[in-house]
Amino acid sequence: MKTILATILIALTLCLTAAAQDKPTTADAAAASGVVTLCSAGTGSTSECEKRDLARLFLIAGKPEAVLYMLCNTKEARSTFHDDYSDGHNWIQTDLPVKCWQAVGLKPLTK
Repeated sequence: MKTILATILIALTLCLTAAAQDKPTTADAAAASGVVTLCSAGTGSTSECEKRDLARLFLIAGKPEAVLYMLCNTKEARSTFHDDYSDGHNWIQTDLPVKCWQAVGLKPLTK
């Protein structure tokens, strides 16, 4: 009987130890993601590149929600989620990328 109780106690201890191990945070993952190409190194639109760099800093700071709001404002996201659209003749840009925010589970901000 003592052997069974000792085995159960060891098993529970191992389970709790495994559950208590720290998982890497989002900030840890972003910081360890490697070298970042400078925006001025021929990476296309400097403005869009700066948005991505700033978003990465917010991720490192542990603010993933801020990152999603920022990335929804990039040209690529606005185009993908059709927050900006063409009426056949002109390209129309909406004030807020509400469709992108909804797709990533964010509440629309008020202007």
